[in-house]
Amino acid sequence: MEKRNGRMRAETVAMPKDEVADRILTTQGVTVAYAHPTPSDATLRWRCADHDDPDLFDPVDEDTLAEARAFCGGCEVSTLCLSLGIRRAEWGVWGGVLLEGGKAVDKVRQRGRPKKVVAA
Repeated sequence: MEKRNGRMRAETVAMPKDEVADRILTTQGVTVAYAHPTPSDATLRWRCADHDDPDLFDPVDEDTLAEARAFCGGCEVSTLCLSLGIRRAEWGVWGGVLLEGGKAVDKVRQRGRPKKVVAA
């Protein structure tokens, strides 16, 4: 233990770089991405690759969801995109479908606490 800012704190120990890399590579996101990599075929045209607003694919309301679905509607790799999103258990719009944990959902969940229902 060491004293910092008047409080007792556990000592910070530097980890060897190999251990840090191993810890990073075993996180779920990285592991899933290695198991289901995005194809790097130069002939595939991902419409979303050059899109200016990535928040479009993480909609917070129904209007944004409709816009994302329309954007994905004209993409030639939307079925491939959807299958990647499902296999990786992704969140957001993948291939024109809204996913939560890799499962398709119909509408955007509202943020925050649900509204109270008054009992009659």
